[in-house]
Amino acid sequence: MKSFLKIFILMTVAIAAGFFTACSDSDPEPESVSGEQVYFPESITTDYSISDDVTSISIPVRRIATEAAFSMTVLAEDESGLFTIPSSVSFAAGQAEAELRITFDRKSLEDGTSYPLAFLLNDENNTTPYGNRTLAITVTPWPWEEMGTGKFRDGYLGDIFTGAKVEIEVTIHKHKSKDGVYMVEEMFGWPYMTEFFEASQADLSGQFSYTPSNIVFDCTNPQNVTVAKQWTGITENSNGYGEFMFASQAPGTLVNGIITFPKKGLTAQLVGLDRNFDVNADGTFRIMFPGAEEVDYSLAAAYGGMKVSPESETSAVIDFSYGDDVSGISFVLASGDVTAKADEIAEQIAKGTAENILEVEGFTAGSKAISVEAALDVTGVYTVVALPKDKAGERVASEVAAVSFYFPGMGGSEAPDCDATVEVMPVSEFNPSLVEEYPEHKSLACSMQGTDLVSMRYYFNTTELIDAVQAGEVDGLTLQDVMDQYGRDLSASQMESYKKNGYYGTIFLNLDPATPYTCVLEAKNMYGKSALVVSNSASTAQVPYSGELVIGKYTMTYVANAQTTFTNVFDVIPTADSETAFYVKNIGIDDGSSWNAVYDPQALTLTLDGTLVGEEQDGNLFGGIFGYWDSAKTQVYGFYSFATDDSKGDDPLVMSVDGSTKQLSKLNCQLQIPVVDADTKQTLGYGGFYPTDTPITPYTAEKSAVTAKIQRVNIPFSSVRIPAALRDTRFRTAAGVSVSLPNGFRTLNVRTAKCEPLPKTGTRSLKKSIIF
Repeated sequence: MKSFLKIFILMTVAIAAGFFTACSDSDPEPESVSGEQVYFPESITTDYSISDDVTSISIPVRRIATEAAFSMTVLAEDESGLFTIPSSVSFAAGQAEAELRITFDRKSLEDGTSYPLAFLLNDENNTTPYGNRTLAITVTPWPWEEMGTGKFRDGYLGDIFTGAKVEIEVTIHKHKSKDGVYMVEEMFGWPYMTEFFEASQADLSGQFSYTPSNIVFDCTNPQNVTVAKQWTGITENSNGYGEFMFASQAPGTLVNGIITFPKKGLTAQLVGLDRNFDVNADGTFRIMFPGAEEVDYSLAAAYGGMKVSPESETSAVIDFSYGDDVSGISFVLASGDVTAKADEIAEQIAKGTAENILEVEGFTAGSKAISVEAALDVTGVYTVVALPKDKAGERVASEVAAVSFYFPGMGGSEAPDCDATVEVMPVSEFNPSLVEEYPEHKSLACSMQGTDLVSMRYYFNTTELIDAVQAGEVDGLTLQDVMDQYGRDLSASQMESYKKNGYYGTIFLNLDPATPYTCVLEAKNMYGKSALVVSNSASTAQVPYSGELVIGKYTMTYVANAQTTFTNVFDVIPTADSETAFYVKNIGIDDGSSWNAVYDPQALTLTLDGTLVGEEQDGNLFGGIFGYWDSAKTQVYGFYSFATDDSKGDDPLVMSVDGSTKQLSKLNCQLQIPVVDADTKQTLGYGGFYPTDTPITPYTAEKSAVTAKIQRVNIPFSSVRIPAALRDTRFRTAAGVSVSLPNGFRTLNVRTAKCEPLPKTGTRSLKKSIIF
């Protein structure tokens, strides 16, 4: 189901792929066929993975003429010479299928080696041009020994699509002859996908297909676990995403029977998009071997402020919090902000090659928190990079914690405030040469900049929505709430662009024409100070349009009774270079949906066929559940258009156009938007608009700037016609960033000592603690 919360809109670019075939104007004349017409069927398996107890393979051979007994010579090619292949295949009278039985000594075949075999039905007079005369197969002895049932925790689809947190049981094998090589059987199969998407295999199969595929992990070096690019078995068939590939791009570890990878250490390739996505963004990916113990080696670090001794010596306080199974902490203190290089430094700490590695003294396992002092006397920016130790006392590089901070020192100044700015502008002001590629009626440019910034996060949406958030009119959400839930972080490579150019510029695509937009920027500088700033408002241009239908905002209102009124404000937006193709946004409710519409100047109607702009391949979405109504995903809603009393709710939605003004005038169909309990399928409330009592008029600001919400209580539901079977649709979102690391860092040779956390207010004149 579409998983957006009311009016928060995730704007994505839909990419469609077309496939075309060519054919001649006339079909070839069929060949005359006689004889037995023997052939290899198309459905023959061509790749055989054989287990230890298999000593033969049977290849089916078929024929069309079945009256008499018949034998055919078979020629075979076997480079290995290890297979016994009959020289002919025989059919009994009346028999349409026979077997070519190939035998071998399983012990003579090497595990993991592929053995190609080829066959030819050697009688042209008794074969057929409409069937296969030749066949090539590959026999591969199964090189795996089953270890048992383990667990797989997702860190893959969750960074491409919106879905549930998943951990499933999987069968794990080890290689018989290659120590440290393991295979997880069908880890991305239907059990994983159905749990992730919270839908049945039948529901998903319209969009996805799955081919059984196993994933191999190379753990020959437990501190350098890799995954070569492999097909997950998943293919997306609706949006052109194609096959989903899986690989590592940063080394993982195998510790105590658990495989993990660093954050963004895995990659997903969507072949149809020809695009790679960094996945495992939160470091959740995990493979647990059978019998492996689940341990908590989590570690977090925070700057606790500056401490001054009676002798006026200064030190930085580092606060560590850690998991129950951590047995110690090793860390380095580096000059400058090197958080982007934390994974590289972590590997050096794990190997013991980093400079000036420090150990936390007085560590107590299970205490969950400890603070240390690191002697510093120079004002500047520093970074702590720390690793926990496992139960055996080994450093765990995959659980790296890193934090940068500004240290004022004695007599040092307070950290400079964050002076980030963000500006939205027409593409022509940003770069005139880009206007042709990014038309100004559906594109806007944005520039983000500031001094010594180390991170930037942005949220871009209509000015109307941003203003409503600032006014506290959107479910009580603040701008900070919006940034926390919906903000998009600039990737490492994008931050490098900012550092190189002094700003980061981007262009937002597929926007609504003649609509003002605003960007919110949250930035942090290298001194630990943050800022949340709101840009100016800039509007897209109007679509070049000379048609007769009046475009813009319209209002339709239906008064059900004295207590219940349904009001809807929607947009009629033209399509470039057309006087009849339009799209209608926010019909029924303000959920951000844009529906395709066609104007008929003869019939004076505007008709919505139920397809979404950019998602036409999904077909008519009227008459079914469309999306989630609440963030907890317990309620869903849909659009139902009834043209007649016996309609199922999936009729086109038709609106009349006034012949003199060429404005929309009334609704010709009944439109209902029910809210339904996702589990019980019981209707909780609905919005309704009826053709006899729902006038449509041009929108004016005096009426209401807020679209009425779906009614939830005290609504008679007797007229709501919801099909018994609710049709699910799932929504997709893709996001990926690449990582680049700055060059150069050095760690400092400092002393550490255990200390108590600093109080919020001290008894001496101390510099204010800097906490972020």
